[in-house]
Amino acid sequence: MNTPPREKHLGFLINDVARLLRRAFDQRSQDCGMTRAQWQVLAYLFHNEGTNQASVAEALDVEPITLSRHIDRLEALGFVSRLPDPTDRRARRLYLTKAVQPQLDAMKAIGMEVLSAALEGVSDDETDRMIEVLSRMRSNMAGRGIETVDEPAPVAPGRNDKTKKALT
Repeated sequence: MNTPPREKHLGFLINDVARLLRRAFDQRSQDCGMTRAQWQVLAYLFHNEGTNQASVAEALDVEPITLSRHIDRLEALGFVSRLPDPTDRRARRLYLTKAVQPQLDAMKAIGMEVLSAALEGVSDDETDRMIEVLSRMRSNMAGRGIETVDEPAPVAPGRNDKTKKALT
């Protein structure tokens, strides 16, 4: 049998774990009445509030018109507001409203559940090493002009150390 090079195996594993994490999140969040795409917009805005739609679309790798539909829905739900950009009268900045807090809390709880399940049996040292290696891989790719590397997002208080490290 022809064994694939370990680099191909690593790429497959990274992709497959990400797929399984997304699927688990989807399953656990079905009762929240929002799509994963809407969750992703909220999560991005939580860490990058005040950004414009073009930046969000680029960061989430979606077409601007698709993002606009997501924002329309989130705005109708009262979770997001579009405010004028003080430096560009044509642009709008995106902000989360106070009404979104219960949704964000639910999203964090679901994310922690999913990640805790995924990290079951993985030691803190192994988690630290995995974060270190994946961060270096991301930097390597960004250093080649693939995209910019954002600073890690701040971690909400109250998470256990392993989950805190893995979510940043």
